[in-house]
Amino acid sequence: MNAMDLFEDEDSTVKKRGEHILVVDDEPDVREGLGKLLEMEGYDVTTAENGLVAIERAKVRRFDLVITDLRMPGLGGVETLKGLKQLHPGMPVIVVTAYASDETTARCKREGAYGYVMKPFDLDKLLRVIEEAVPTGKTPLQS
Repeated sequence: MNAMDLFEDEDSTVKKRGEHILVVDDEPDVREGLGKLLEMEGYDVTTAENGLVAIERAKVRRFDLVITDLRMPGLGGVETLKGLKQLHPGMPVIVVTAYASDETTARCKREGAYGYVMKPFDLDKLLRVIEEAVPTGKTPLQS
């Protein structure tokens, strides 16, 4: 069984929401598994395997929300956040990580992250943060 199997449910009916989310993670199982979960929740999903690809995709379109890993090779999550916010200042970005610290939380806050979620995900909590972030485009970490 792989990570994708955890999200398979042939009997579920997907209600299209219309919001488009970009999922950025260098780990294929996390990226694709989270993408599949969000699709099952009715979101349109695009994935990117690193921060540079995410920024290139954001140059072509504005996403309703971005979820990015913090630690990735090359362009890390904070740098990805900065680049995305330069392109689309009002676009909400949620940073996910297994390596939280007060310093990285503060950096994400300064750069305008909407939220900061620990791995492994509490999926209900992550979905609540996503639902709060998508319609508002606000940055509550800055309050």
